[in-house]
Amino acid sequence: MNDETENDLPTQLTRLLRQVDGVHTVYATKPLLPSLVGAVVEAVRNDPVGMHLVSVSGRGEDLVVTTCIGVSADEPATLICRRAHDALRDYFWENGGVLPATIRVKVGRVG
Repeated sequence: MNDETENDLPTQLTRLLRQVDGVHTVYATKPLLPSLVGAVVEAVRNDPVGMHLVSVSGRGEDLVVTTCIGVSADEPATLICRRAHDALRDYFWENGGVLPATIRVKVGRVG
């Protein structure tokens, strides 16, 4: 079985968010059943199973990025969300200069 993890955009963004101070978890933004089916198909085909927890849709200036994070209770959730948002914005700015039309950061859990 291939144990390599894909290095596509959702995977890169998931890794990035896990490095943001105050973020302790990145949750899937897509419904559970389609995500499970996709993971099973990847495993059956022996494809690398990516961390598709961050949703990315659209292209160019119509790009929409949605994420759901778990944050620590040590700081206000709004401050941590701002850090996560800014990290995502900076990622796109540093990797091509085209910013997403929308970056949504939702809190799935505090604590």
